[in-house]
Amino acid sequence: MNFYALSALINGIATSALGIFVYAKNRKGIVNRCYGLTTIFIGIWSYSYFFWQISTQEIPALFWCRALMVGAIFIPPTYLHFVFSLLDLYREKKKVLIFYYILGFIFFILNFTPLFIKSVSPKLFFRYWPDAGIAYLPFLFLIYFNCITYAIILMFKEHRRAVGIKREQIKYVIMGAFLGFGGGATNYALWYNIPIPPVGNILVSVGIGIMAYAILKYRLMDINIALTRAGIFVIVYLFVLGIPFVLGYKYGQWQLATWVTVILATAGPFIFMYFQRRAEAILRQEQLQYQQDLRGISSTMMLIKELERLLRTIVLRVVDIVNVGWAGIYLKDEKELKYILKSQRARTGEIHLPKEFYFDSALVKHLYKARLPIIGEEIHSSELKVGLAVPCFIEDNLLGFLLLGDKPKGQLYDQSDVNEFTLLSNQTALAIENCQFYSQERQREHFRRIASLDRQIDCMAHEMDNPIHATLGVLGSIDIALDELKELIPADKMDYLKQKLARVEFNAGRVSKMISAVKEFTKPTTGELSVITLQQIIDSFIAIINPQLHHYGINFTLGLPQEPLWLRANKVEIEQVLVNLGINSVQAIKEAPKENKKEITLKAYPKDISTLRIDFQDTGSGIEEKLLEDIFLDFVTTKASSEGTGLGLSISRKIISRHRGKIWAESEGKGRGAIFHIELPITNDVTEEEKRKFTDEQNEDKKRDLI
Repeated sequence: MNFYALSALINGIATSALGIFVYAKNRKGIVNRCYGLTTIFIGIWSYSYFFWQISTQEIPALFWCRALMVGAIFIPPTYLHFVFSLLDLYREKKKVLIFYYILGFIFFILNFTPLFIKSVSPKLFFRYWPDAGIAYLPFLFLIYFNCITYAIILMFKEHRRAVGIKREQIKYVIMGAFLGFGGGATNYALWYNIPIPPVGNILVSVGIGIMAYAILKYRLMDINIALTRAGIFVIVYLFVLGIPFVLGYKYGQWQLATWVTVILATAGPFIFMYFQRRAEAILRQEQLQYQQDLRGISSTMMLIKELERLLRTIVLRVVDIVNVGWAGIYLKDEKELKYILKSQRARTGEIHLPKEFYFDSALVKHLYKARLPIIGEEIHSSELKVGLAVPCFIEDNLLGFLLLGDKPKGQLYDQSDVNEFTLLSNQTALAIENCQFYSQERQREHFRRIASLDRQIDCMAHEMDNPIHATLGVLGSIDIALDELKELIPADKMDYLKQKLARVEFNAGRVSKMISAVKEFTKPTTGELSVITLQQIIDSFIAIINPQLHHYGINFTLGLPQEPLWLRANKVEIEQVLVNLGINSVQAIKEAPKENKKEITLKAYPKDISTLRIDFQDTGSGIEEKLLEDIFLDFVTTKASSEGTGLGLSISRKIISRHRGKIWAESEGKGRGAIFHIELPITNDVTEEEKRKFTDEQNEDKKRDLI
């Protein structure tokens, strides 16, 4: 066996192995099928080349030369077909492809006539080498060089436009084409008696090796699986080809060798598939186990009703089951036009993922385009290096996505992982939608209870206000009666009675004002903004919150500017924000360490000519740093479940945003109190008419109180 026969055998085995691998990876994929078809014809060329080189007689040598040219004729059209599929040009270039296939069939027919191969004769150190017929040169230019050159030009053009993994794949396909087809072309000189041996023949295997490198490196399959399949294929087909070769070449039993070849060639694929399945089952044992566990997560997610718990469970279970380096899940925020990180987990240490991805980020666009889990090297994102990105779609709405780090020990994500995470993503999307629906129902129910409570409070306040005003009326009558009896009552007794009467009137007046504030607070708001002073809002707030401050012995400090500050605001809504902060502060002080002072401070001042700043500070239990932003989200609370619903601060932020302001929190940590900052626009263009209208409304309120 000479060097050229051996190189042809190596080419054939390598090509067949790669063709089977790529086709088995995705049998329905047009790229995989086209590439598999190309490798079939390269295999025909390679194996025929091998038998030609070991032929000792002219007739078998001529037969194998014509057999190898069957492969050579159809390699360029099938390779062009593969390139069209890789570049998504198949439909656009369909007619071009049909033209080359027709040419191929014409030369296929001519191949079995002297017009293509005249004969075989000794050339250089080869025993038999083919002599070209008149049809051979047109084949070289019309099929081989023209077809391959056209394919390479198309790939160069696409390489300039492509990004990410596609660009890398095209680059290596081009390199493989130059080496493989260039090496194969060194066979053609001797056809025309040019004394150049086919020294580049082995480069066909090099080109195949470069393609294998691209497939393995760029995540088309797991390297362990690929190498195992290659090893099994080589062993099986060395056995299939080796036995007939030994029988024929060494013992001269060519008839027996032919029958053995037929039998072993028929059984070879079944033997290969059997050992392949057994070997992969062993290699994939761990992978199959975690994929089964992932299916278990998918089946139980719908039982979780709380969104935060659902997201935390998904991240924790994926990290523990798949053993990835880290995982993080993001949810859509329609108002902010971005996806926000909701939960994250690292297998060891800490992971600092981006807090958000905007709708126009490269990652989000890629997920919208793919709609399926994407292996990380296909995502060229400047924000983060990702192992696997799993989008969660409901119809055309991307609710969120799960990002995973790399697997341990350099293992690769493959198509089976993509399939399993596709199932997980579908179940996750449904579970998220279910939790969001459940949360909205809870919120609506909460608002219904508040509305009902507001009506009850309004009725109760009305019923309480009537006897209080009646009491004030009676006290006024008693005061008049005492004046009429001053001659009959000693002066010291009269002073004592007057003091007690004034004390009762003062307390009754306080109760009346508090009830008036509560009645106004519980009125349905239209959302209309009107001119109002900061002092009026603060007075109403203090009237509502004062009873709690006195009950818990909390010292309240108020700091307001001397000059009136005018706002365009909805009085009831801004009061609601302050009451929410006040109630939260009272609750925080109750839960604070006993050594903490019981103090609440409200300080308001103009930050600049157009902005009012309110600082609401307490000495309560404080807020953890990681919760400073989350506490403004729906249903997030630092209180026990019986103490709050997690909606107060969420509603407060929405109210302040509607007033074109902002609210945020600061805290030094647990047990060290908290301070809430509110900024609202100051109204500097209040007209005299608006001021007069405001004053008239205030006077009307006082008259009603007097009556």
